[in-house]
Amino acid sequence: MGKGVFLNVSAAGHVIPTLGLVVELVRRGEEIVYFEVPSFQAELEALGAAFRPYSPIRPYPGPGGDNQYFLAPVLTWCAREWVPPVLEAVRAERPDYIVHDSLCLWGRIVAHVLGVPAVTSVATAAFCPESFHGCPRLRALRREKIAEARDGLRLFRDWRRELQTRYGVKPIAIIDTFTNKQPLNVCYLPRELQPYAEKFSDEFLFVGPCNPMRARSVEFPFEQLDGRPLVLVSFGTVHNPGQAFFEGFLAAVRGEDLQAVLILSPGMEVAMLGEVPANVIVRQPGSVPQLELLERAALFITHGAGGGLREGAWYGVPLLAVPQTYEQELLSTQMAAQGAGIVLGPNKPNRENLATAIRTLLSTPKYRENSARLGAACRAAGGSIRAADAILRVAQR
Repeated sequence: MGKGVFLNVSAAGHVIPTLGLVVELVRRGEEIVYFEVPSFQAELEALGAAFRPYSPIRPYPGPGGDNQYFLAPVLTWCAREWVPPVLEAVRAERPDYIVHDSLCLWGRIVAHVLGVPAVTSVATAAFCPESFHGCPRLRALRREKIAEARDGLRLFRDWRRELQTRYGVKPIAIIDTFTNKQPLNVCYLPRELQPYAEKFSDEFLFVGPCNPMRARSVEFPFEQLDGRPLVLVSFGTVHNPGQAFFEGFLAAVRGEDLQAVLILSPGMEVAMLGEVPANVIVRQPGSVPQLELLERAALFITHGAGGGLREGAWYGVPLLAVPQTYEQELLSTQMAAQGAGIVLGPNKPNRENLATAIRTLLSTPKYRENSARLGAACRAAGGSIRAADAILRVAQR
């Protein structure tokens, strides 16, 4: 049996999609070593992986923002800081293969230097030059976004030159920093949810969710759910749609014949919401068993990232997406094109349009039917078994 090393970014939305894959590889007798931040240690070890902590690094010193072009300097800085310690730590593990996230430039460099076969794990939408530059919306905003990120891109050019010289890697383009393509790229979406799916070669394997799962358990007062249609609201552990969204949502559902579980975003507190309607349960981030709630949900309101869309579709739940980033907007638009939900944006949702969208999604059967169809596509895509088969073929070669 072989040994695999996983290198990921410190975000739940990138780690969680890999958990089912870790379980499948361990089940087959593979030794899996997972490099992450300590908050994921207990869960990874419970699933059978050996945990290795990343070394602390200096904070990114440049400018930033929601503009996707700021990803290039941020991720290049992380590679500049992490490659030296991670390279030596992975060398000591003597892996047969490396699985690194699509944002892990340091993972691609480490695999290159060590000469170890590598696979890219794509937790978000997959991107290629044709899809990235071919998107009409991005093309229209490209000059504006590049100008806004000008100072950060100067740093990117300096740091990539340093990485290329020091580690002998091929020239690093902007898109390389957040795709880090390998001969095999495992994507946790079915083709039906992948934007511009026709533009991707056979190097991209769309396996769908690797069996949505968490190792940790979270207590929740399920006895408070009374059988009315359940609306789950979650924007993950990073994104915050703002106080106006939360206030608009509470106003939209006040007095409606439904129940809602509202998960606050980072930076939000219950006291900021004013009077919470009796039909709304408010919880802090990370304090709900999201998958168990989705099994009971009639509607899922989310930011439209890959994880939320996969999980909602897995359980056949209609989706209301309020995207916060360019990538989430692309994914949400694809979801809506499949008839599984509605997208609100780019204007900030208010009480009126939230109320209209919620009523439409709850009262129109086609949204649930189409979400269930996407769930069937997720299962048919092969999941963790298909992904593990492909990864082990790469390792054997």
